[in-house]
Amino acid sequence: MYQSKLTNRILEAACCTGGRLGGEEQHFTDHELQAAHDHFPGGIGLNQLFGIAAAENGYRGNPGEKINQESLRAAFGGVTISAVASTISIPTVLANTANKFLKRGFDAVDTTCLRIAAIRSVKDFKQVTTVSLTGDLRFEQVGPDGQIKHGTLSEETYTNKVDTYGRMLGITRTDIINDDLGALTDVPRKLGRGAGLKLNDIFWTAFLDNAAFFAAGNFNVSTDTGELGLVGLEEAETVFMNQTDPDGNPLGIEPAILLVPTALKTTARQLMTSDKIKGSTDEPEVNPWQGRFRTESSPYMSNANYTGNSESAWYLLADPRDMPVIEIAALDGKIEPTVETAEADFDTLGVQMRGYSDVGVNKQEPRGGVRADGSAAD
Repeated sequence: MYQSKLTNRILEAACCTGGRLGGEEQHFTDHELQAAHDHFPGGIGLNQLFGIAAAENGYRGNPGEKINQESLRAAFGGVTISAVASTISIPTVLANTANKFLKRGFDAVDTTCLRIAAIRSVKDFKQVTTVSLTGDLRFEQVGPDGQIKHGTLSEETYTNKVDTYGRMLGITRTDIINDDLGALTDVPRKLGRGAGLKLNDIFWTAFLDNAAFFAAGNFNVSTDTGELGLVGLEEAETVFMNQTDPDGNPLGIEPAILLVPTALKTTARQLMTSDKIKGSTDEPEVNPWQGRFRTESSPYMSNANYTGNSESAWYLLADPRDMPVIEIAALDGKIEPTVETAEADFDTLGVQMRGYSDVGVNKQEPRGGVRADGSAAD
């Protein structure tokens, strides 16, 4: 049976299917997936993968030989014996495969923060400044002379700054000798999970430590509202809608997100989906909140490790594209982590993988949300 010539893409497809990435058809063509199956019907192992790359670079070992220091170096191109340039690049195969599993691990962690924050792309690690959206930009009538007056930007500003976070793991000599493909797929998945956990950590640390942000002086707190329900929502929305710009004019922005801790998730969903709900009497009443807000929830909101945690406090937030209460800054707009692979140090047989993220988090517009204390127990 005719088999396609091995390429980086076919090797990547074999690694991803063997590692059970899921959704492989989104990353590879039918031809590439079929070729991977034809070449490796029983799956591909680490020894086989490195052996193919070493052979492409001219290394000639004994049949069935386990990868050793020399053949591993040849796989990475450190020792090139063949006069013909190799079409297989093991660093490329490893990096592309690892980044796909890295994203799987990242996406498996709670991603609520990505849906309630504004995402800002920055070009470097310098502190960036954002001007508030509450300046004097209201249109004015244009006179007969056709002159349009300049608007005035707000004097209120908010800052953010990107930092780098990362970890390193390795595929060991034992993994290679054991021909364990799972090491290639599990390591980046774990690095991706670590990146997601760190993003959540810095995000919720910033968001929940908000006593000075959601404060009476900012007119964005709803106190003694009782538990989340018909009355509590009405009171919180009233506080939100009564907010004004620095000139005392209505903001003209409505809340779009109902953010609740895990203990209130079911209640919030019922309020947003039920056509009728129990009101002040035992008889169900028409639910005025059905479909009103998008419900979001995170277990971080009530976790005791975070200052400001609460099982009863909840928030009404504006769409972050309109007026964000918090912002995630990312270098070149890339929130997901990056993984890089390389041959281990000369005295170590193995492969090193490092994952890193360049992100920063900071609160922004106090007028973009309202905190309701729920049962007022916190």
